[in-house]
Amino acid sequence: MPRYLFHIHLSGRISRDDHGAFHANDSQAVTNGRSIADKIAEDDRHRSVIVTVERAGGVVLARVTARRAMPPWQSASSKFEHAWRELSDLDVSQFRKAR
Repeated sequence: MPRYLFHIHLSGRISRDDHGAFHANDSQAVTNGRSIADKIAEDDRHRSVIVTVERAGGVVLARVTARRAMPPWQSASSKFEHAWRELSDLDVSQFRKAR
């Protein structure tokens, strides 16, 4: 059975998994990554968690969020917060086609 690593991205920090877990295939590993994210996101403060699922050899299979994930622009620690605020102030009327 191949070994998979599950790195946790939360609040601007990365917690790297050095031990990992064994799974029968990539699909089971990704499903486990989603379960890890779901468990962490049970605490509403951590709904923006991302879990990177990686084969022990270094191939990244997926970056998964919790099923109840918070969109990145709503997370207080998100890189997208500033850009989203700017977009919400944008006057979109200038982009509409004249009819």
